[in-house]
Amino acid sequence: MDPTLTFTLIFVATMLLLIAELEHRVVVALLAAVLTSYFGISYGLFKAEDIPHMMELDTLLFIVASLILFQSLEATGLFDFLSFYIVEKLKLGKGGVLSLLLILSTLFSAVCENYIAILVMANVTLYLSKMYDFSPEEPLMVEGVLGNLGGLMLPISSIPGLIVSVKKGIGFLEFIRISSPLIFMLTMVSLLYYRAFLYKESKKSEIREIIPQKEKSVIDQSTVYKSLIIFVMFVVGVAVSEQIGLPITFTAFAFVVLMFMFSGLNPAKVMSRINWEVPFFIGGFAIFVNGLEKAGVLHIIGEYTNVILGLNVEIAVITLVFICGVLSALVENVPVVLLLLPVIDDAIAGMNLSPRSLYWSLIIGSSIGGGLTIYGSIPVLTAASLAEEKGYRITVGAYSKKIAPLVLVHLVVSALYLESLTKLNIL
Repeated sequence: MDPTLTFTLIFVATMLLLIAELEHRVVVALLAAVLTSYFGISYGLFKAEDIPHMMELDTLLFIVASLILFQSLEATGLFDFLSFYIVEKLKLGKGGVLSLLLILSTLFSAVCENYIAILVMANVTLYLSKMYDFSPEEPLMVEGVLGNLGGLMLPISSIPGLIVSVKKGIGFLEFIRISSPLIFMLTMVSLLYYRAFLYKESKKSEIREIIPQKEKSVIDQSTVYKSLIIFVMFVVGVAVSEQIGLPITFTAFAFVVLMFMFSGLNPAKVMSRINWEVPFFIGGFAIFVNGLEKAGVLHIIGEYTNVILGLNVEIAVITLVFICGVLSALVENVPVVLLLLPVIDDAIAGMNLSPRSLYWSLIIGSSIGGGLTIYGSIPVLTAASLAEEKGYRITVGAYSKKIAPLVLVHLVVSALYLESLTKLNIL
């Protein structure tokens, strides 16, 4: 059988399994990697020693270091401390607390890995829902969407942004410069949407104390301050690592070591709570995507994509945002980024297109578009899972009815925003 046909069948089977969710996505990615390795070596497309390079170990190791660091931050109680402290000191009513929870979801997702931020904020929301007597389902759904949004602020804030930034050299300052205006606009849109369509006014309830004394005593403020300083140093260190001639992976692991040294955390406990499915999924899927490229399947996909992207630069930017958004809602955004990135590279090489515009369309479209469905992004799925653990059920139908329109507005605004930046030659 022709290699291209074989790998096309593997591609179709893999995508169908991901969409149908008949197996866990990590199992699907590893199965695709095994089939790719076997048939790729059998057809002579690559050798066994090429597989570690196809796995893109530098990207994987940086992701692992980032996950360890952010899990360490969560373990020190930094985000719990900041959330509870702000809410307690401001003494807000129910409406104010709900608005603040949504804003904090965006802010915390902007400065740490977004699914960890939503893990923290969802627990805070569930805790406060009992004190303020509100239903947590709607706030949790919006927080998941805002987690996707906040994840655009820094390259380390979300897995899609991390993958593209490492591979294409998009730095911290560019992320802040391009993303921050969009994040601000869409956060305001989300707050207005929530107040207009989801917020339910009820009788005001008073609270005596936001944080019980026993919970306050658990948080070691000295450790919190140390971890915050190390995190700021990490952000600065990664931002300047290329200028000082150090690989960002080395820099990331250096700050992981510092975190363990000065926080007093048990590395075994921290690593036992890391979402290890992320690096395994990305590693397996990277082998699969690189195999598709060597077999010529991505070139065929690229030819059809080029027809759309070659119409006009502005049209290409808008179209790619929606393509990435819809695909991320169906499959989950990480495989969409891994799959489309080499296709976009082919389009850029074959036509006179702005690479930065298309890379940003991929980052923003995949990050925001995953929120169109309840299973399309990790932050949304995290919020829904925590709600279910506490006895609250967020159904696919309810999510699609209440939240999908908000995400669609986000995609429209994002597409127009990127088009404007492209016209102004900012991208």
